Amino acid sequence: MPLATPSDLELKTIRSLVGCSGCRVLEIGAGDGRLSWPFAPEAAQWIALDPDADEIAAARTEQERDKEKEKVRLAIGDGRALCFPAGHFDIAFFTWSLC
Repeated sequence: MPLATPSDLELKTIRSLVGCSGCRVLEIGAGDGRLSWPFAPEAAQWIALDPDADEIAAARTEQERDKEKEKVRLAIGDGRALCFPAGHFDIAFFTWSLC
């Protein structure tokens, strides 16, 4: 099954609201990386968390196919239990996620 890709409207809307250039970004609920890939290249750091090991595995498979996606640090994790100090990130994305 191919990875879902964000619609052009979704990407345009996010870009109009948030600039990732040079920022440290945390993405909670990253899934297969569908949002990570279009935005991470301009960020200084991109950490993508998802509690679903299968979703992170799909993202890693995609990352292995495209070396330009190596910038994204993928991790199985829960957004309710972060190990980063307060203020570490400039931006946090929490999209398509349920708690």
